[in-house]
Amino acid sequence: MRLFRTSVAAICLSLFATVITAEETLTVPLDLSPPMLEKLLARDLGMDASGQVTLRQDGCNWTRLSDMQLTPGEGGLQASFATRARIGTEVFGRCIGNGEWHGRVQVDLEPAVVEAGLAVAFRPSRTELRRPDGTDTLLTRTASYLVDSLVVPRLGQLRIDLRPSLDALDRLLADLSAGVDQESLVDRARLADVQLHDDGLEASLALRVRPPAGAIAEPPLDEEELLEWQRLEDELDGFLTVVILYFASFVEQPAMQRDLFAVLLDSRHAIAEALVGEDDGSEPDPVRNLFVGSWDRLRPHLLAMEDAGLLPDDELRIAAFMAGSDAIRALDALGPEYGFEITRDGLRRLARLLLADEAPARFTPLPLDVDPQMRRLFPPLRDIPLDDESASSSWPRLQLIRTAVAADRSAAEALRGRVARLSELDEYLGLVATLLDEEAQRRIGGGSRIPPVFRHMIDPLIRATAWKESCWRQYTGSPENPRVMTSPVGALGMMQVHARVWRGLYDVNRLANDVAYNVSAGADILDYYFVDYALRREEHLQPGGMTNLVRATYAAYNGGPGHLGRYRREGTAASLRAIDRDFWHHYQVMRRDKWPDVASCYAVN
Repeated sequence: MRLFRTSVAAICLSLFATVITAEETLTVPLDLSPPMLEKLLARDLGMDASGQVTLRQDGCNWTRLSDMQLTPGEGGLQASFATRARIGTEVFGRCIGNGEWHGRVQVDLEPAVVEAGLAVAFRPSRTELRRPDGTDTLLTRTASYLVDSLVVPRLGQLRIDLRPSLDALDRLLADLSAGVDQESLVDRARLADVQLHDDGLEASLALRVRPPAGAIAEPPLDEEELLEWQRLEDELDGFLTVVILYFASFVEQPAMQRDLFAVLLDSRHAIAEALVGEDDGSEPDPVRNLFVGSWDRLRPHLLAMEDAGLLPDDELRIAAFMAGSDAIRALDALGPEYGFEITRDGLRRLARLLLADEAPARFTPLPLDVDPQMRRLFPPLRDIPLDDESASSSWPRLQLIRTAVAADRSAAEALRGRVARLSELDEYLGLVATLLDEEAQRRIGGGSRIPPVFRHMIDPLIRATAWKESCWRQYTGSPENPRVMTSPVGALGMMQVHARVWRGLYDVNRLANDVAYNVSAGADILDYYFVDYALRREEHLQPGGMTNLVRATYAAYNGGPGHLGRYRREGTAASLRAIDRDFWHHYQVMRRDKWPDVASCYAVN
């Protein structure tokens, strides 16, 4: 069923996205589709999930309605029901009378604006009862009395009321407007020009709009304020995770799940980068752009889900959520001069528009271990065993140098807590090469979704990624005090798996403390980007051919799904081009030698 795509959402967009220089009246279209009208009418009649309701006058007189058909037209709504009416009189505890009437009841409903101009009511104007054979009997007249007394008053209760949604948005905007005094939406909105046509109800909403407050100069953020917006960005991460998981739970199509997951991944990458970025205080709400960008990407996918009939039945709640999100997006057009900020309370209120009582009290901290729901919904990643047996392998080890791994220990065990030292560099790199080879051979032998024709790329792809990300290191520091290799944005270990980006899908503690788990997780992610992004989006058909698959996979691995084609785009930043160029060099070396250019990382003679 269709949401209020151009109703409350359009109110907010027109109200806040338009730069007003003097008070004026805006006219906003408001449309309701026939399926939405049917849902509202079924709710007001009290129909059950099977589309039936029994309305009782007493124990002997009742009317049962089913098979509702709603037809909008120029004169109003025609509501038709299959009807069964029981007519009788109770005598000494028994019903005596003329029996039952079967047929269809049609009631014409005329729209009218009521309740201070914020609701549309539908007034019954004509009722008609028809038997299947078209005859009219005395029982029909008696049944008509029951319909007039039981059915028609219920139909007269049908309301399209904007006040609750406008009230909810007023509360949301109050949380986001940084204390700027505004006249409420309820006070400045009035419905007008209500019409019905084949596509449903069409109305206009007149809004009085005044110019926004003048720009207020913001001082630079102090240290405490910087910490606060960093905590807010973490809250935004949690909010987006909850919302995207909510919508993904209604989707079974892999393509739609992949699209939703891409929004989450790119948003998490952006948040991770913003957390370590410099802020000069010119932007009072650094998290706002992150929200706006994520919503711009998420909204089209939700509309596609709506068109495909995949969203849950509670359209009004989802409509309010989308309208609230659009309000935040539209407020961005006015930016700091409107005093707009994202707050924790604003995010929570927005979540409650969608999740009602199921909205969490807070969104952080997110779990560091594996979230089964995320694993089920996103994406087709290979499950990594949760015990230490994942560190071992029965695959033959590649003897790249004369130093062999001891027979009683796996490469992963030998690397646990070990820091690379120049005096033992050959032995150390040999252990890592063995570990990476084991992972690659598992996948080449069938543990990968990469098609067999491309599996010769797996081994050098894993090796080159590990070298580019960490120089084949899980730990830094001294042998006596090893520290997990951690980037400024929180990427961990040998494969530099983004803990913030991939938390919930991988155990963050194991990414740090188990080198075999870290390598397997990184190889999973490479596998995912290779198949579901580089190959599916046909990067190999771009100039450059098959090797593009590797280059695109690493670009997405490094920066998120939105970076997939950056290696071939003219506008890519020089710093990113340098990263991709270095990776491609490492890949070519690994494909040829299966051994890194050691001098590129270590000061050796």
